[in-house]
Amino acid sequence: MMQPERSSATEETDRFQSVRNALFTVTRVADLMALLIVLSTLTFMFGALLVNVILRYAFNGGITWAYEIHAILLPWMVAGGATMAAARGRNIAVELLVDMLPDGGRRVMSILVHGLIVIMAVSVIDSSFPIIKAAKFSRLAETGIPQMYGYLSLLYAFGMIALLAALDAIRLALGDPMEIADPTQTNYS
Repeated sequence: MMQPERSSATEETDRFQSVRNALFTVTRVADLMALLIVLSTLTFMFGALLVNVILRYAFNGGITWAYEIHAILLPWMVAGGATMAAARGRNIAVELLVDMLPDGGRRVMSILVHGLIVIMAVSVIDSSFPIIKAAKFSRLAETGIPQMYGYLSLLYAFGMIALLAALDAIRLALGDPMEIADPTQTNYS
């Protein structure tokens, strides 16, 4: 049985669909990694704090490192949350003027904004290296862990934000539909 010939437009659409699927998969993996970071850091910090409170009130003692482990884990929790917000399109944005533009103008403006986000995130990463280099000599008093490990969350957060913004710009350039957010669905107040 002969298969019908496929037009070049259909092949091009199929090719872009596989690219779109790959971009979506990368975004989904980034979101899941960030969720894992948030859940694990939050669970560990809460657990250490709970155990410390129980030890302090029940045995008049405690674990001293529980006070300083937050200096390492809290920045990672925030970095994971920022990555999740970027992956899910839940960043703070003022879109009043953009929403007034026609579809083509809104698409171009969104691509430009995502490009600007990439540039800003990469510049934050670039300016973070001196801080990270200096922080490797500063250690937490009780555990001796270099504070550099907390500052490395900057590289993760802004690297992921740059990646996700670039992926969103590519998706928009490939013609993915523009999503107009319903404020009632994204407002948690």
